[in-house]
Amino acid sequence: MEIQHYSRRLLSPFHGVQQVLSLPGGIAESMDGYTWKLYVADERIISHTGLSEVRYGDWNSRQGRQRSRIRGTASSNLIERIGDRLVRALEQTASRIPFPPADRFECWLLHGESRQPLALLDSRLEYELQPPLTAPAWHPGGSAGRDFSSTAGNIVDLTELIRKTAGRQPTALWIERSADRTGVGMDGSDFSAEDFPPLLLSTDWTAEDDHQLVRDYLDWQAPWLLQLSLDNTLRRRLEMAAWQRPRETARVYRLFPEVHDKQGLTVTRVKARMMQIEPIEPRQPEPFYPFFNE
Repeated sequence: MEIQHYSRRLLSPFHGVQQVLSLPGGIAESMDGYTWKLYVADERIISHTGLSEVRYGDWNSRQGRQRSRIRGTASSNLIERIGDRLVRALEQTASRIPFPPADRFECWLLHGESRQPLALLDSRLEYELQPPLTAPAWHPGGSAGRDFSSTAGNIVDLTELIRKTAGRQPTALWIERSADRTGVGMDGSDFSAEDFPPLLLSTDWTAEDDHQLVRDYLDWQAPWLLQLSLDNTLRRRLEMAAWQRPRETARVYRLFPEVHDKQGLTVTRVKARMMQIEPIEPRQPEPFYPFFNE
């Protein structure tokens, strides 16, 4: 039985890295490294129910399996068998998170003048279809609209800054990234590793207010950005920012590839417990915003 383990970024907007375990006929997904949602997607079940997948239940290492209520079907035994295989696979491998990234095809909004990557809009796995590129637009996310604040402006200002920088006729490009982080665009253009903003949004701004606004937004995103592969300097700065968001940090810290300030993380988790948010409840995903406008 072939079992695959991989991760992919949650876009658009970016709000973390999803962990995925897949095997023939089933898939398990986690947004926090603790709670896993289990789905059965065998072709025989799909043809019988008309559903693309059946929710089998949840699993975590503390409470084990929690079954969902599934309407009776002729394929119920098959659902159980695949669901059991998912649980056994998680019991053996869930502790290995974070899994290696697999979404190496990236859609970048380009800078209107330099034509360099400005903001990541989407990513996909190799076998997934490539969405159309019609009037691409960057979205900061609904939770940013509710919670983000900066002395240099608000989320509307940030959205407008990215829109203007992309130019009157914004252009997006699908780029295939290599292991060395270089990239080749679907139009044949080449990009160096340094051309891609490591925090998925450009930090190269001339005006001080623009620079501060983007920096504050990325600091607000720190609990999610820390799930990426980053150099030590960036990671240390973002850890300090993440400790200011104890609720979200305590929810997703299991997905950090490494932690430099381990004492800071411990203190942050204690703050989270004092706020009575542990055990962390699964967070609802951001609403999906197409990266193009109709």
